[in-house]
Amino acid sequence: MHLLRAIICLCLSVFCASVSGAAEASKFERRAAEFARYMDFDRDSSFKKPSLSEIQSLRDASSDSYAKYILGVCYYCGLVDGKKDSAKAFSLFSESAKVGNPYGFLGRGISLQNGDGSGEALKDFKKSLSIFQKMGIPPERSALTGMAISYLKTGRNIEAVKLLELASELGSGRAKSILARCRLEGLELEKNPKLALELLKEGAESGNAVAQNNLAALYSSDILGTPDEFEALRWYKKSAEGGYAAAQLSLGMFYIGGKGGLPKDYAKGVEWLEKAAAQRNAEAQNNLAVCYMSGAGCPQNPAGAVELYKTSALQGYAIAQNNLGDCYFEGKGVAENKNEAVKWYRRAAFQGNVSAQSNLGYCYLEGIGIGKSAKDAIKWIKSAADAGDVSAQSNYGSCLVNGVGVKRDYAKGVEYLKKAAEAGDAQALGNLGACYYNGLGIEQDTDKGLMLIREAAKKGNDEARSALSRIRR
Repeated sequence: MHLLRAIICLCLSVFCASVSGAAEASKFERRAAEFARYMDFDRDSSFKKPSLSEIQSLRDASSDSYAKYILGVCYYCGLVDGKKDSAKAFSLFSESAKVGNPYGFLGRGISLQNGDGSGEALKDFKKSLSIFQKMGIPPERSALTGMAISYLKTGRNIEAVKLLELASELGSGRAKSILARCRLEGLELEKNPKLALELLKEGAESGNAVAQNNLAALYSSDILGTPDEFEALRWYKKSAEGGYAAAQLSLGMFYIGGKGGLPKDYAKGVEWLEKAAAQRNAEAQNNLAVCYMSGAGCPQNPAGAVELYKTSALQGYAIAQNNLGDCYFEGKGVAENKNEAVKWYRRAAFQGNVSAQSNLGYCYLEGIGIGKSAKDAIKWIKSAADAGDVSAQSNYGSCLVNGVGVKRDYAKGVEYLKKAAEAGDAQALGNLGACYYNGLGIEQDTDKGLMLIREAAKKGNDEARSALSRIRR
């Protein structure tokens, strides 16, 4: 332990600012340590969730900084009425920290690291560890892990790994999970998937929900060889039941996809997606919206789907931004608004979402919801086409054949039309058929041209039907 403290002192040597006096003695101090573990997703069966009477006693102890911290964790983790309130939690953590409570700084740091406040998480983790040290208490492993994550984000990888190893020795399952990632990526440690697996198993078996989720993800991948969906399912279930949103999302998708030996069960999938969405998991919100829109596993609710898309989109999730754009474009679950559709397409497109780039390019091409601009249309459509978007390949091929916004190039246009036609795009089939029929950019073959045009007409393409009528005449 003397060596451990010496290393921690070294890690904290850069932090010299004075900290307000040590927190007052409190009957809640031991319980605070238990809640720190819970907030760090160490959620084994020994932890007792707070009863209504305990929550009331925490509220009554309004001057106790430990009680404020614990109540903050309850709000942060949704232990009060089953609802998560990050803003309330951050306020309580800040009040606790104001009188020098190390757990208050710890709560603030985790909140800031997860984007639930404004400020720098690293400073709070350092303050927390400094106070624990002054109080003669072993360092809180959650603070060590938090500091390590902050260092990883800023490229201070060597320092991060040292802190993670310390936190791991103190029993942090989350630290073991992150160390496993370092092993998988060869980040300041020798790349070794087998050692990563052992670290994840240790963390998962100790009850840490993050490690359980990451172990499931490892089993679900091909890193260790053939994916093992049955083991993945087992650990996703444990993590999801421990309240980890990412695992709840994955478990929901396992039910929807019928993976891991499960029968397809959309209703059960929706149930888990709702749990993850309630924790502000943006991907879960988007996937749940898809279910609401189609009525898969739940009553159809287009308006509810739009609200979920909005919530996810506002968190920056590009797929949801594109889907929300589709809702406004088509008037699904919300009044049609092409301008609003373009706004969301643009946000997603700039994040690299290929479907959004295709949609934005089409809007520029047709002047829908935005000023017509062949130049901007080509920019976005070509980007999406080269990334494999079928609609964009069809549109870009047509632009090349017709010389819209780009120099006419029949041969190049045919290349893109072929790609889209092979994927079954009706417009591309019709246009490619016209190229074959007329010998544009490819050797003339009227029979093949007619065959492709007929196939496009069968798929409902109006231009192909008109072309067939003209040919018959």
